[in-house]
Amino acid sequence: MLQAIIFDFDGVVIDSEPIHLECFRQVLRQRYAIEITQQEYYERYIAYSDAESFEHMAEDHGLTISALEVRGLVAEKTVLVQRVLRQGIEPLPGAAELMSAIRQAGLALGVCSSAARKEIEIPLEGMGLRPLVQEIVAAEDVVHSKPDPACYDLARRKLGLQAGRELAPGNCIAIEDSPGGVASATGAGLRVLAVTNTVAAEKLRQAHRIVDSLAQVDVNLLRAMAEGEE
Repeated sequence: MLQAIIFDFDGVVIDSEPIHLECFRQVLRQRYAIEITQQEYYERYIAYSDAESFEHMAEDHGLTISALEVRGLVAEKTVLVQRVLRQGIEPLPGAAELMSAIRQAGLALGVCSSAARKEIEIPLEGMGLRPLVQEIVAAEDVVHSKPDPACYDLARRKLGLQAGRELAPGNCIAIEDSPGGVASATGAGLRVLAVTNTVAAEKLRQAHRIVDSLAQVDVNLLRAMAEGEE
C-alpha cells in the first residue's frame, strides 16, 4: 500500500544541475585553475553533497585540501547558487502537478536531497510548492549523503513521525534522476521511480521503473509500483 513519495530535488523538481555545475566551475577556476567538464560532473559528482563533491574534485585533480578549505569552497558556491535561485526558476514538466496530486490523494510527501536546505527551500517557495512538502532532508541533516541510504531512511522516518505511524520502506517511493540517488533509495528499502532528466535510462537500470518525464506519471502509476506492478 502506497504511503509516501519522496522526491529528489535537483534534476527532478527543478533543472538546477546546470546552475550547480557552473557555480562549481567558477569557484574551482578562481581557487585552483581546475576545469570540471559536464561529463565529469554528471557521471562522477552529481549525487554528492557540495563538501563531498569538492573533496572528490580536488582528489581527482591531484590536490589535497583541508576541511577548512572545503568549508570555504562550499560557502563561496552557496552564495553563487542562491543568488541565481532567487532570480526564479520553473519546475520541470509534471513535477508541480504530481506533487499537488499526491497531497490531494492524502499521501505523505517529502524531499530528500544532497543540496543545502536553503537551495531547496528558496525554489520551493518561489514556485509556490513549499506548502505541499511535509519534510525536507538536506545535506546538513546527514553525515554521509547519497549514495549512502541514510538520507532516505531519515526522510521516511520523519514523514512517519508526522503521520503518527511508521511508514514501511516498501510502501514508500523515491523519485530520482541519478545512479547515486537510485542506489541511496534502494539501499534504504524504497521502491524507485527514475526520470531521465539528467542521465540516460541505461544508467538508471537499478530503479524499479524509468520514465522520460514526470508528466507521464500519476498517482495511479505510483500506487501500482507500490503493489509491485512495474
